[in-house]
Amino acid sequence: MIKKGLYISLILLLGLACYNPFSPPVVGPGFMVPIASQTDPDSVLKNFKYSYEYRDIITYENCLYKEFTFFYIDQDKNTGELLEIEVPRDGDDGDIDLTKGVFKVFDDIRFETWEVFSLPSEYDSVTQDTTKLRQVNFHLVLRDIDGDYSYEHLEATGFARFKFKKSEDGFWRIFYWEDNSIQDY
Repeated sequence: MIKKGLYISLILLLGLACYNPFSPPVVGPGFMVPIASQTDPDSVLKNFKYSYEYRDIITYENCLYKEFTFFYIDQDKNTGELLEIEVPRDGDDGDIDLTKGVFKVFDDIRFETWEVFSLPSEYDSVTQDTTKLRQVNFHLVLRDIDGDYSYEHLEATGFARFKFKKSEDGFWRIFYWEDNSIQDY
């Protein structure tokens, strides 16, 4: 009986030795972290919100389709002209690179409002792809609480429209994000 208990204890100990609770999975549901399997657009948005609030670039990157585009309108400081800006997913000054910078500067990132609304899906008869759409009304607060970047504090309020496609691995991802927000400095 003692020998059997010793074997069971040894097996459990070896199993725990292989498990690292500080290394969450890259894709899909996690055992110790609230990462949702991206089986629909709502679960992608859950991961998107999680990645911002926990500054998790790996989860964020997994939310984006390989041909992702971020779109927003900015005003030229010199001319006052409105500019339509499109940012690709990858590369220098790409969305992932810029998001890494946001995660580095701000210690506290919170969506104080996060309301998701379904919009009618779109179907492309040429590619036979179904695009699912969501609108998110949000209020985002970003704070540098440790003072590394002059205690910077930014807020943005508005709505964002997201378009989703199913990727080759069967997971849904964001391929287009249109930001319609107003920043408060």
